[in-house]
Amino acid sequence: MKWGCIKCGTEIPQDREFCDVCEERQFKKIRGFLVLPFASLFLMGFIFLVEITGFFKIITLNYNNLTENGKLYFLISMFIDSVMFLFITYIISLFIKKKKTLPKAYIGLIIATIATMSFKLYLYFILLSPSSIGYNELVPIFRNILSAFIWLPYFLVSERVKRTFVN
Repeated sequence: MKWGCIKCGTEIPQDREFCDVCEERQFKKIRGFLVLPFASLFLMGFIFLVEITGFFKIITLNYNNLTENGKLYFLISMFIDSVMFLFITYIISLFIKKKKTLPKAYIGLIIATIATMSFKLYLYFILLSPSSIGYNELVPIFRNILSAFIWLPYFLVSERVKRTFVN
């Protein structure tokens, strides 16, 4: 019995699904689990954009009523979210162009997201809130840490990542 490529029918060894040509085409596309981080980039970008506009709205509508600490917190948060939005836009372009630097940049984004969330939470409680940090404030950070435990090894070890981002 002869074995054939599932795309083009070319004869291949029994332990493979695709011939060399079709396999290269398969890995050049963003498929498999890579779709999840790619889609999450758009969601993250949207979330940061909403936060930027929310902070801008708070600053513009309540500027005279805000304390100096409040103004400082909202301006720093708006700046951090703007930088993160630009970083996400850059990583989306790396994803689309399938650049070799994407895995390191995506890992940097994961780490930067956790760091900026932690820093903004710290600033919030130092500048605005006299209460202590609780469960509701820490859950988003721990959720991102859990996500990091999934995606960091994937981007470091995955064969699909290594074969997709080669430009």
